[in-house]
Amino acid sequence: MWLLNGKKYDCLNLASYNYLGFAEKNSETQDFVLKKLDEYGVSTTSCPLYAGQTELHDELEKCVADFLGVEAAMVFGMGWATNTTAIPALVGKGCLVISDSMNHNSIIVGARNSGSVIRTFAHNDVKELEKIVRRSIIEGQPRTHRPWKKILIIVEGVYSMEGEICRLAEIVQIKKKYKVNFFLFFLLFL
Repeated sequence: MWLLNGKKYDCLNLASYNYLGFAEKNSETQDFVLKKLDEYGVSTTSCPLYAGQTELHDELEKCVADFLGVEAAMVFGMGWATNTTAIPALVGKGCLVISDSMNHNSIIVGARNSGSVIRTFAHNDVKELEKIVRRSIIEGQPRTHRPWKKILIIVEGVYSMEGEICRLAEIVQIKKKYKVNFFLFFLLFL
C-alpha cells in the first residue's frame, strides 16, 4: 500500500530487497523468525572468522553445496565481506585473477588485496576471456614464464550495478576446457 496525495494505491515495490516478502509484519514467517530470535539472538555480530557461526550457518552451507552438487560452499552475510576476504584466501602471489571489467568494486579490492596479477576482459565477452586464459597458460608468469600457481576467473552471476546476467554456461565451458578455477559471485538479498 502506498499513500500519495491522500489516495491509497496497491503497488509492487521493485526498489526493496524484500522481494520474497519475509520482512512483512504479520507474515507467515513472523512466528518462526521470533522463535529463532529467542533461540539465536539477532546476529553473531561479525563474520565467522571473528565471531564463529551457528549450526544454522553450517546447515545453510551444506544445503547450498548439496544443491550445487559440490563438496562444500561458503555463505557470507554481506557481499563486500565475501569478496574482500574470500578472494585473498583463494589466490595470492604467483596467481592470476581474470576479472570481468564490470565486476563490483568489492571484487576489485579483494583481487588487489590478494597480491595476484589481475587481468580484465571486456564485459561478458567470452571470446576475449578465452583468449586471455589461453595466452596466460602459454606465456606463464611475467618475467619468469613459470606456470601460474592458480588461475581464477571471477564474474558476477547478476551484475549488481547493471542487472545483466553473466554468460555462465560459456564461462563454465572455458573453466573446464582449460582446467582453471572459477569464482561466481552471486549476491542475493533476502
